[in-house]
Amino acid sequence: MDNATRWVGIDLHRRRSQVAVIDERGELVLSRRIVNDRETFLELLGDPDGTRVALEASYGWEWLAELLEEAGYELHLAHPLRTRAIAAARVKTAAIDARTLAHLLRAGFLPEAYLAPRELRDLRELLRHRATLTRMRSAVKNRVHAILAKHGIPREHSDLFGKAAASSSQASSGATRRAAGWTA
Repeated sequence: MDNATRWVGIDLHRRRSQVAVIDERGELVLSRRIVNDRETFLELLGDPDGTRVALEASYGWEWLAELLEEAGYELHLAHPLRTRAIAAARVKTAAIDARTLAHLLRAGFLPEAYLAPRELRDLRELLRHRATLTRMRSAVKNRVHAILAKHGIPREHSDLFGKAAASSSQASSGATRRAAGWTA
């Protein structure tokens, strides 16, 4: 049995978003552009009982999804590439997009994206961050190799960033500093 009494469509943007609320008769009861603020969203949406929310999985959706889930709203994440009713619209405004999301959700035609549990989303974010840092580390090492090759500086060790190269580098930099009179 469906106990929803309100369907909400949110067209999320960086600073402001459009919110549309449709009642059980399919009538638009609210269409408002608001500042992206946690308290403003919760105040505008009111009681989560009987409220279903459609949010497009676009740039920066995660914070709002977490807010709405924690507040107890039934959240549906719209798949942005499969939401043809929005993509194919001749007139495309935030108000129309939000209203269309709410209508699609109410009619049961909202193409949904998988909304992973919060713990899994957090783990995925951590793994993506680690992969990014690993790529950055590799890029820096490759750049060092390129600079050495450009200047014709031979490598004493096969792995410039291994233990042997590090201890050799520390010993030679200490000798260099002593020779230059930088340390006692």
